[in-house]
Amino acid sequence: MKKKFYFLLIIAFVASLVACQKEEVKEITKTTEENETQGEVQSYNISLKLDQNHFSYENWKMDSSHHKLVKGKLLVNDKPVAGAEIQMSNKRKTTTDSNGEFSVIVDANIIEKDIIHVSSLDYATLEGQAIPEALKKDLLALEEELVVYYPIEVDKTEEIAEDPSKLKVYAHAALHEKEEFPKFGVEKFPIIGTVKDVDGKPVQGATVNLRRDGVEGFTMSNPTNEDGEYSMYYIPEDDENHYLNVYVPSQHVTYTLPPGKGFLFPDDFGITLDIVLPEEGTIIRDEPPTLVATNAEGALYKGVLIGLNTTEDYTITVPDREGSFVLTVPKDVWETNPSFYQINYRGFSKEPLDLGDNLPSDFLPLPEKDEPDNIVAKK
Repeated sequence: MKKKFYFLLIIAFVASLVACQKEEVKEITKTTEENETQGEVQSYNISLKLDQNHFSYENWKMDSSHHKLVKGKLLVNDKPVAGAEIQMSNKRKTTTDSNGEFSVIVDANIIEKDIIHVSSLDYATLEGQAIPEALKKDLLALEEELVVYYPIEVDKTEEIAEDPSKLKVYAHAALHEKEEFPKFGVEKFPIIGTVKDVDGKPVQGATVNLRRDGVEGFTMSNPTNEDGEYSMYYIPEDDENHYLNVYVPSQHVTYTLPPGKGFLFPDDFGITLDIVLPEEGTIIRDEPPTLVATNAEGALYKGVLIGLNTTEDYTITVPDREGSFVLTVPKDVWETNPSFYQINYRGFSKEPLDLGDNLPSDFLPLPEKDEPDNIVAKK
């Protein structure tokens, strides 16, 4: 039995993070029995090309100039694939025209990595003909990255006298003129506590609800657990009263503070708020021991952080508004030229965090699949 061989050269054009492009070639050989009348080898050069893969982060602009147009082509042996559906990660879709061309919009105001890929060839044609099934599979496997990130530049390195096996690396995220690195800081403070009845027994399933004075909407805790414990976060506001109530679904009852009474939450730390429900009626007495507030540790922090791709321990500082940071890393690790990653961090910390504070590597989460993860620093 004679067999027909397809020898596919898949060419992916990948732009490096230091703005120089180089070609990466993958060779795949496949065997198919679609045509038994003659044996031959066919070579296909298939490519998904983008005119630019990487963009440095920009601040939001009124004229929307932070939105970047990226053009691309889908080709087989330098001939256009028309009618192919192209998708940006799991988001927007577009279709190639008769020249195999397409375009997508990138928001350079968001630190992000997207994957451009062929999502469907159901209506695609090559020279007016349907795409062969054997070729479809490999076209559907093509991918290109689109990355928005802060380029990283190394300013200097210093040996640590107390530990010559380590280096301090002084570096910065490259910024556009008159722009600052995103501020890292507190997003929300915690409110935690318990809900109990007058006998001191935990009330399970209750929710604690807050509403700012004169503002629609409210903040609601998770239902209390078997120990009567609840938790939630609130956005700190200056001198704003909150209306507080406790809803107990099992009783179909809402408990409130006395009429006209609000709760003034601090704007620079969280609180523990323990609540005792009344034996009769629905009014919570706004004084101890039925309403007890104390300081709670920690806060929910938000901002862009930078990490290093290594399994070895290191420390790195929270970047300041100029994008500067200091990495302390084993010398032998640095000599391997490890790449950096950037994450949109959002997490809870019991300890206060500020710009320039040292973070241990185990504090930093690894990047998600949609975050820049292979940033080569310019030295």
